[in-house]
Amino acid sequence: MTKDNSQNKTLSIRISTDGFCFCSYTPSQPGSLKYHYYRTEKGLTLTSNLQKSMEQCPFVSQGESYDVKVIIETEEFTTLPVEYDSRQDYKAFHRLCFPKNDVRVEVVANRLNALGLTVLFPVEKSLYERLQQLGNVSFYSTLSILLGLMTSKLADEEKCMLAYFQNNICFFVSMQEGKLRLANAFRCDEGQDCIYYLLSIWKEQGLSQEDDTLYLCGDKGVEQNMMTIGRFINRCRRLNASELFPLTLLNKMEGIPFDLQTLILCE
Repeated sequence: MTKDNSQNKTLSIRISTDGFCFCSYTPSQPGSLKYHYYRTEKGLTLTSNLQKSMEQCPFVSQGESYDVKVIIETEEFTTLPVEYDSRQDYKAFHRLCFPKNDVRVEVVANRLNALGLTVLFPVEKSLYERLQQLGNVSFYSTLSILLGLMTSKLADEEKCMLAYFQNNICFFVSMQEGKLRLANAFRCDEGQDCIYYLLSIWKEQGLSQEDDTLYLCGDKGVEQNMMTIGRFINRCRRLNASELFPLTLLNKMEGIPFDLQTLILCE
């Protein structure tokens, strides 16, 4: 944080097509937690929903400047080696992987030096421009947060996979001895769809039903699906923020998405 923005308030926002999460929290100040959820209105653009959600959020003031961390929930990400990380080529790489994507996007990146790769992902241009008006903005993809978590907390695992279930999307990350083997995401209408993708990836990656570990995190759907998954994978473990980080108000409050908790507590 620079001298110029050291007085800015910190604001974390998680954006998905289902809804927006707003969180203001300073770990060193136990009573500072403020959280607000806004469900998106069908028929409105994400940018219009963002404007409406900020007007309704009790701790976001119009015209005030913030240090903002924004999570973009999207399955349209791609990874590339850091040696090819050149901002002027971001859109070209993204269009190569997603040729039918709307051209009205800003492609942003998270560089993960521990893994030697960069994650590229899109933000709707109008949404990007509106968020920039809030102050000093940093963008993160859900995948980048999960990868950062695995390299810092689960790096000692010989072979493992993490599955993150959140509303109608699921993310999968497979790693071996600290190196990325696979990262993917799928839209899922039902929990059974997530289980199908999970078991298919597990088999494709050659993971052992007896010896390798599956970490599950996400919304309440995880609890409902663990019994079914446990029939096929013996070492199946529920991952909670309270196990990974010091116990705080943030990970004691129900309803705050796992990736949002992780982003705030990892900083």
